[in-house]
Amino acid sequence: MHIEKIEYGPEKVGLWSQVAFVSIILLTLVAAGLTGMIIWKIILSEPAEASTRQFIEDTGKLMAYLLFVMAAILYLYVKGLLQDEYVTTLE
Repeated sequence: MHIEKIEYGPEKVGLWSQVAFVSIILLTLVAAGLTGMIIWKIILSEPAEASTRQFIEDTGKLMAYLLFVMAAILYLYVKGLLQDEYVTTLE
């Protein structure tokens, strides 16, 4: 029988964690804006316009930007705010 012990590293403090927190807030607002733009564009477009290549490309670009912003938020959260965990196995 083995038991796993979880230890937590030091709490993340300092300039990097503060910059990460502010950046996460700003990027969350950007993500909300991009999501709103995508929804607004889809709802208000005419069916004839929505089936054009330009519309699909523009919507795809907005979705790519949204994916990039969400990845940046996740990266900043993991690197800047999430506390490290160390798992050791006890026999």
